[in-house]
Order: sequence, then C-alpha cells, then structure tokens
Amino acid sequence: MSLNSAITAAASLQRLDGVAGVMLFKGRHTIHRQMPFSDTRAEELREIISQMLDGYRQVRRKIRQIYLEFDGGVLLAVVQDESVMLFFLTSRADADLAASAASVMLNDHAGILNTTSSDAQPLSRHADGIEELVVTSPRALSQITEKAEPTVNQWGAVRKCVEGVLGKVMGRAQASNLIERTIEEAGISDPYRLTVTDVRKLAASVIEHVPNTSKRRQLLVELDVAMEHLKF
Repeated sequence: MSLNSAITAAASLQRLDGVAGVMLFKGRHTIHRQMPFSDTRAEELREIISQMLDGYRQVRRKIRQIYLEFDGGVLLAVVQDESVMLFFLTSRADADLAASAASVMLNDHAGILNTTSSDAQPLSRHADGIEELVVTSPRALSQITEKAEPTVNQWGAVRKCVEGVLGKVMGRAQASNLIERTIEEAGISDPYRLTVTDVRKLAASVIEHVPNTSKRRQLLVELDVAMEHLKF
C-alpha cells in the first residue's frame, strides 16, 4: 500500500503557524522529513527519540507524547504504537493544536502505518530528486485542522487541571499513570476528539479512582473550580 496519503498529511502539518519542521517515522523508517537542519542531524534526532521510546517500551511504559523545551525551540513527539510524528516548534506555535492535529493524522492513517516496515527505507522522491509531497494543498491542511479545532485546548488543558488536582494526593508519575489507565479502561483512542461533555466526564472519572470518599468529593469540587477558566 502507498504511503502517499500519510506523507501528504504529515507535510501539511508543517503549515501550522509556528511549526519549523516535521518528521514522520516508524522505527528506522523515516517516512517524511522536512526539518530546518541537515538530514544527518535529523536522522540523529530520530535515532535518539527512538532509543528513548524503546527504553520505555522495555519497561512496559506507554508513551503518548514527548515535550522537550529548549532555548531555541520545542521538540514535540506524538506517538501511536510504533509511529511517531515529530515537530520542531517555535515560540509562535500552539503545541496543543499541533498535538491534536498529529493525533488525528496518526489515527486516520493507522491502517497503512501499522503495516509499514520499521526498517530503514529510502525517502520517496520524484525523478528530479525533490522530495515527494513536501508542499501540499491548503485543502489537505484544512481537512486536518477542521477535525482538530473543535477539541483544541480542551483535553490538553483539562489534563493539566486533573494532574494539578491529583497532585494533592499522589505523585506526578502516579497521577499520569492513573489518567492513562482511565483512558484505556474507557476504550478512548484519542481524547482530543471527544466532545466537551465527554472530556468533562473523562476528567471526573479519573478523580473517581481516588479511594477515600471525602478526599474524592473535595477533589471533584476543586476540579470544577480549576476548569472554570477553560474556554469550551
């Protein structure tokens, strides 16, 4: 099966405001790459991210996102199974929008990505040597952002509220694991695509796992207060 549709979608993400570079890969297979530095450096970066993910897989820790902030910008990786959508973001970028759009793209192309080899492969190129599908139509970008916009700034912001509230009764790692477990138990493949009502239900259901009744009630009240400032 052709990877052209996945390449088109990945390339379209670079046209989001503040996105300086993108790379879609699976293991050692770089499916699409358009980064603001040399190919050699980009491949070294892919290898480092892959090693990081492999380390977590070995201890059975499922990573969904990696966010690394440096003086020169932000590296954001959105992970689905073995496929990774990597962004190099500037200060103008909306990380929540980028993550949401990447999640939509990975879900929409999961079928072809899951069957794609993770071994190193040559990048797809035209006869003139220019990488295929680097520039894409505004329509492709519009289709992705239209799916992402209804839930932008919902789950990402809500999750921060939930983690903040849970931080009063447990450690950060424990809170993060509880959130991931709740998502898996609910059978939710992409929390960024939930409706406003379902996002609120998901947040509350995480708190419902707190065993102490009085603490649980207090945390639910604090969650409602923390979420009041969010724009739904």
